[in-house]
Amino acid sequence: MNISRAAGLGPGRVASWLGLGLLSVLPLEGCSSGEANRGAGGAFPGSGGGALALGGSETVGGSAVGGGAVGGHAPGGTSNVGGRAGLIGGSGGVQAGGGAAGSGGASLTSGGSGAGGALGSGGGESCNIGVWDGQPKASLELSGNTFAHDPTMIRVGDTYYRFWTGDFISSATSKDLRNWANAPSVYGNSYPSWVTTWLAQIPGQTFNFPWAPDASSFGGKLHIYSSFSAKFGDNISCITHLSTSNIASVPWTDHGPIICTEGSESYNAIDADVGFDGDGNAFLALGSFWDGIFITALNADGSRSGEELTRLAWASQIEAPVLFERCGYYYLFVTWGLCCPGEGRSVSDLTYRVAVGRSRNILGPYVDKSGKAMTDGGGTLIVQGDKTTWAAAGHSDILVDGDKIYHTYHAYRQSNGAAELRIVELPFDDEAWPVAHTP
Repeated sequence: MNISRAAGLGPGRVASWLGLGLLSVLPLEGCSSGEANRGAGGAFPGSGGGALALGGSETVGGSAVGGGAVGGHAPGGTSNVGGRAGLIGGSGGVQAGGGAAGSGGASLTSGGSGAGGALGSGGGESCNIGVWDGQPKASLELSGNTFAHDPTMIRVGDTYYRFWTGDFISSATSKDLRNWANAPSVYGNSYPSWVTTWLAQIPGQTFNFPWAPDASSFGGKLHIYSSFSAKFGDNISCITHLSTSNIASVPWTDHGPIICTEGSESYNAIDADVGFDGDGNAFLALGSFWDGIFITALNADGSRSGEELTRLAWASQIEAPVLFERCGYYYLFVTWGLCCPGEGRSVSDLTYRVAVGRSRNILGPYVDKSGKAMTDGGGTLIVQGDKTTWAAAGHSDILVDGDKIYHTYHAYRQSNGAAELRIVELPFDDEAWPVAHTP
């Protein structure tokens, strides 16, 4: 999930301005389980609020052994993912009224107030958004096209754009977050040539459409990262990068895959989500099942910066990371459990639910409200199905609009398993934790 300024298309975290991006989780994702032996040491420095030096390094190693695989696949193999140590300094200052903010520079043009740039651990005005008033929040009443699997959103001007898993990356638009009209797909009516070439090398491939897009804006452009998976339940996947300078244009420019898995890796290259550190540097979180959720650095143009991966979270059934910064904390939202009726699952089998942890820097370590590390299965529950109206709820994203923060996700109808869009205000309590809500 990402949020960006109305002017300059630079990365930011508070919105009612131009762009906001939300996370996704894979739609018809492989649901395998596995145990992993994990070790993580040291910490990587964050930024914001002045220079911060944190030594040490992080390593993630171990093996994933499949067991009780759902969907016919059990991940296997070993993993050694090296971390790094270093010094990152930054500033977290904010100037209201549309001036320079943090290390992001640029200026705001929407409403003459708010915060711009990437907010680091300095906090600034991001502490004033999403403040809980003590009242429970209900999902918005929605109309029009409310189908959504793995929804992500971005605001450009006075229009909200929603993208989700579907043919050629489906989309819809709204002026008020409530009434949604169909809009052109991102790819138009054809996929780029790399897709055909890639799939031709995979015997028995079953690709049908891209999964779990994530929309963001930085470096002067709008970006979408989306997942192509060759076989349901296998980690033979690619995350591709698309960009445009005009969100109304179709098709977007596809730059090709930036990271792929060929089936032997300990992670799955799907469920991408962009986040920013306190200096405005972009990072891509990704992963589903196997050894969990990882993060890798991006360049200013949206391409991948180096080959390094750092693990952020693990659980026996985990996917759909979402990165979000507020008031000096980075939050990592993940989805636990099983999605997707079909593929051998009935509605009663669905266990999708969203959990969160937080850290003082974007590369972790992330812990839940009890202090348990997310690399050890930690996470504080935010939303789950009620088994009455909604069987399960997950693959979320975060949208900041004015002084409000919204949680966007899909939930499955208990009656028929249909996936529907849900948008609910997500306030943060006095201890800076998001408040759990009903589906």
